[in-house]
Amino acid sequence: MRYQGAHLAACIVRRSLRSILSGESHDPAACLWGSARCSIAGICTTSRNLSDLNQKIGKSLTCKWDASLLAHCYQKRTFHGTRVVSARDYYEILGVSKGATASDIKKAYYGLAKKLHPDTNKEDPDAEKKFQDVQKAYEVLKDDEKRSVYDQVGPDAFEQAASGGGPGGQYGGGGFGGPFDDFFSGGGMNDFFKNIFRDREFGGEDVKVSLEISFMEAVQGCSKSITFQTSLPCEACGGSGVPPGTKPETCKNCKGMGTIYMQSGPFRMQTTCSKCGGSGKIVRNLCQICKGNKVVRGTKTVKLDVMAGVDDDDTIKVYGSGGADPEGNKTGDLYVTIKVRQDPVFRREKSDIHVDAVLNVTQAILGGTIHVPTLTGDVVLKVRAGTQPGQKVVLKGKGIKSRNSAFYGNQYVHFNVTIPYNLTERQRMLIEEFAKEEQREDKRGAAAEASG
Repeated sequence: MRYQGAHLAACIVRRSLRSILSGESHDPAACLWGSARCSIAGICTTSRNLSDLNQKIGKSLTCKWDASLLAHCYQKRTFHGTRVVSARDYYEILGVSKGATASDIKKAYYGLAKKLHPDTNKEDPDAEKKFQDVQKAYEVLKDDEKRSVYDQVGPDAFEQAASGGGPGGQYGGGGFGGPFDDFFSGGGMNDFFKNIFRDREFGGEDVKVSLEISFMEAVQGCSKSITFQTSLPCEACGGSGVPPGTKPETCKNCKGMGTIYMQSGPFRMQTTCSKCGGSGKIVRNLCQICKGNKVVRGTKTVKLDVMAGVDDDDTIKVYGSGGADPEGNKTGDLYVTIKVRQDPVFRREKSDIHVDAVLNVTQAILGGTIHVPTLTGDVVLKVRAGTQPGQKVVLKGKGIKSRNSAFYGNQYVHFNVTIPYNLTERQRMLIEEFAKEEQREDKRGAAAEASG
């Protein structure tokens, strides 16, 4: 466990620190946080005891957070000589009771925000401050996790922590510091505990694979079977890790709880049981196939339904289709990255497609009709007389259906003109006659411009 976890474990205990530390010269909160946040000359005995205790229990220490201790730490920070100004109650600011529902809180907020908005209260110099107070109160009370902490610690402790007035004081950087910053910076309780226990991994392994499909499979959707190597439950022992017919024994040291309590001076700390490693079970004999790991490497096949409209490098997440969890809890996830093969006819650009159409000289000059491939088959396309190389036309709605949408993209037809290089005598004669006619037309045009 990292430094924050060890520190929190040392300072967050279930006993009443007020009674235990009542004889100390320094404030309890200062002692607890000071040992982790700064180096203070003449630090009290309690802090030294905590530091020694951290070194003894090391990485096996398990910490628990109690909101009541959090409130205690902040309400007792006067040893710095800073006078704590009482914060206004958020419920009072919004004009609702503590038992108000989320709907009541939202309704009260919108009513006050409209009433106190600075743009509608230009004559009131305090309008902006009142408006900010309402916003701040609503940001906390609309969030269930933050509201729960606020209800437990009270407005003073909560506001000091959230605004940087925590026990770091003049020695620290403000705020809660360490993992507490994760909670008040918007991460919430889940990120708070995830940060503390970040070294522990839960669930089976996530698997990443690539799947190559054709252009038309990507456009229309398809079903594929994917085979890959991952962790599977051991069939020999049924995932128990012990030989068939046997079972792990309950650890007598921790009574199957996985944790024990250590006493160090006045502190009673919870730590991982060293006998069973925290599992609560003692294994005498291991499965010969998986060696007690409960899982083995093997081949797994998963059927995947690829949605129509998937594009190259899109990743599909298949929940619970990854590796097995040795503890039999959460199976890992499967991540499939799609690779789309290029098509000889169609080119894709998001939901639009592009094709080339080749015209001969007479089609380009005189116009006509040609057959153009689309995703649903060939269509007859009218070519206008005088079509130039590089020109394009749009076929509305002939593109790819967007994922999670009812709309289709367009198809763009790009014209190319082929120039013949093997001419018959008659073709050459006709083209030469055409060239002479062009020259005569050019001369007549030049003469008309000169006379005009």
